[in-house]
Amino acid sequence: MSTRSWFILLVSLLLITCLAACYPNPQPPGLTPVPSLAPAATLTLLPAIQGAVSSGPAAAGNPDPAVGAAVYMLNCTQCHGVNGQGGIGEALRNSSFITAGPSGVIDTISNGRSGSVMPAFLIANGGPLTAMQISDVAAFLNSLQNVPPIPAMTLAPPQATETPLPANAPTAEPAKPSNAGKPGPAASMVGDPNRGKPLFGQYCASCHGPQGVQGEPNPGSDDGSVPVLNPIDSTILNSNFKTFANNVDLFVEHGSVPDGSNPLLIMPPFGDGKLLTVQQIADIISYVTQLNGVSPTK
Repeated sequence: MSTRSWFILLVSLLLITCLAACYPNPQPPGLTPVPSLAPAATLTLLPAIQGAVSSGPAAAGNPDPAVGAAVYMLNCTQCHGVNGQGGIGEALRNSSFITAGPSGVIDTISNGRSGSVMPAFLIANGGPLTAMQISDVAAFLNSLQNVPPIPAMTLAPPQATETPLPANAPTAEPAKPSNAGKPGPAASMVGDPNRGKPLFGQYCASCHGPQGVQGEPNPGSDDGSVPVLNPIDSTILNSNFKTFANNVDLFVEHGSVPDGSNPLLIMPPFGDGKLLTVQQIADIISYVTQLNGVSPTK
């Protein structure tokens, strides 16, 4: 075979190979055709992701009202009040808007409200909160519904100047929360401090600091900050575990509003508001007592 014949044969084989490569592969039966991109289009999932996030989607997992209480105190009280009584923003306590269902609440917190000072709190919209935190806040706001109205504020009489007690004076009365009530069922239980430790980190550390050693600033309160729990107020501390647990439980069960003209942060009623279970409260109390050197055996 001549050189010219070999060249023609080689070119023919290359042409056949190129045509076979460019021809669309036949699709196996039963598969959905993959749509083609429009000319000059770029493949991206960003619009779908942004659409899902910015609309305030339902977060994975069950909303936790106890976590929502801490998030609300740190982000919402400036406008809506520590008890949801309203201020710059509308009242959220015993609110028909809240009782209408969580979807509208989540959407408003996530995306803000046009024509008002309510900003968008979702991270994707420039805010500080995740979708899960927003769902937690909505769950907490639900606990502020169908509750007694806040009593009218009355001016307290001026406090007398304290004088030092003599060395043999009886022990001072333990500090009590502003919200009256008796110890709850958790006070009579022996909790597990090992379970209480992560619960404290989840529900309490945002205000009282890691391991209760540093309280967050609390503008508007007389103390100026959230009380530390490690070491705890000396009037609450008691070497008898049962007494100590009762003193701590009053605050966890019923909550408390610090003294002051307008405290930014308050202690939510974790028991009365059903924000935590009895067992969780017992475990947190056991952890707090352990931080202060008191155990059930003492």
